[in-house]
Amino acid sequence: MNYRQCVNYLFNLQKFGIKLGLANTEKLLNYLGNPHFKYPSVHIAGTNGKGSVCAMLESILRQQGLKTGLYTSPHLVSFRERIRICGKRIEPEFITEFVNHLKKRIDRDEYTFFEVTTALAFLYFAEKKVNIAVIETGLGGRLDSTNVIQPEVTGITSIALEHTDILGKSLNKIAYEKGGIVKAGVATVVGMSNPGITKYLETLCEKRDSEFVAVEDNSRWQIKEMSMDGSLFTATVGGKKYGNLKTNLAGRHQVKNAVFALNVVELLRKKGWNISDRAVKSSLKKVLWPCRFEVWRENPLVILDAAHNPSGIQTLVETFKDLLPDKKINFVFGVMADKNYKEMLRLLTPITKSMFLVQPQGERSASLAELSAITDELKVNHTTFKSVRRGYQRALRQNTKNDVICVTGSHYTLGELLS
Repeated sequence: MNYRQCVNYLFNLQKFGIKLGLANTEKLLNYLGNPHFKYPSVHIAGTNGKGSVCAMLESILRQQGLKTGLYTSPHLVSFRERIRICGKRIEPEFITEFVNHLKKRIDRDEYTFFEVTTALAFLYFAEKKVNIAVIETGLGGRLDSTNVIQPEVTGITSIALEHTDILGKSLNKIAYEKGGIVKAGVATVVGMSNPGITKYLETLCEKRDSEFVAVEDNSRWQIKEMSMDGSLFTATVGGKKYGNLKTNLAGRHQVKNAVFALNVVELLRKKGWNISDRAVKSSLKKVLWPCRFEVWRENPLVILDAAHNPSGIQTLVETFKDLLPDKKINFVFGVMADKNYKEMLRLLTPITKSMFLVQPQGERSASLAELSAITDELKVNHTTFKSVRRGYQRALRQNTKNDVICVTGSHYTLGELLS
């Protein structure tokens, strides 16, 4: 198979669904020589924020001069975005060789898409001899394929209701699943502001002999300036002072994500990693993490944001209120059917001028009829489009001077637009 055929083959493995559990992944990695034990790693879970934290950590470690691996999901346009070394995507040739070599074994043992992709990433990092890899969980934590690693530090950014059919219908059950990455002898950074969940995770860490670090107890920070270009802030983390840090990712939530990353950095330093303040300062200014309140076009102002659940949408709304307080927004909104899109639309309503409802390609996307019924109920001005492209083009055509357009609701919506 050539590269295109190999990627299509990988996506077709989704027919095997999601298999929660580590046995399959361990079996496949064992066949490959257990590559995940050949380099140090950092492991990050959470409902929202984990991708941004991973991107920030990778940027800091790379700026220090380390050869870094980064494994994240999902991608926006190219499958290769999921697996990077020092910011560069995995080579198509490596994917092709890997898939062709393992195809018979994959078919025989019915490995899932994420199991195979995780094994691919771990082997790639080992063969390319990275100094350290930053690994984002896929779904949950406890039974996620990435949970086979023995990291230097773990982190749980946030807990909110998502994938409740798989992870559980309460915050405590979801915290239990995400807390599954907590390991004996490995410090855990926790970023929650919910006292009950924070206490739950602290107790979990005590039981598992893991040093517990709560970001809000271990850190103080002050935002000096906020703009569409990012934020200027100061922070103190565990007694270590950082003055005038600048992050290029916009929104106060990204400052908190940066402080979370600094807590991980301090724990790595305690373990002997040499990470300079200069590396921290210079790297936060140039984190590459697209579609996080990203200004894609200035005239008219078009913002891309990957919020894909109610918690993410709430953060998006708060960011608009902070940075563009007097604006009503034209939303191009497409979402997956398994999300709580009724709540997502309800949260967007107070700042909405018009809603351009779109249906991304693929079986998982929510129907236009469903979305339209909800926006009718919410009394929101809306129109429907069978493709992201058409919805976006109409939003541009109807745009008047000083209008703002935001494309959001799903990585799939944004990926289709960028394609």
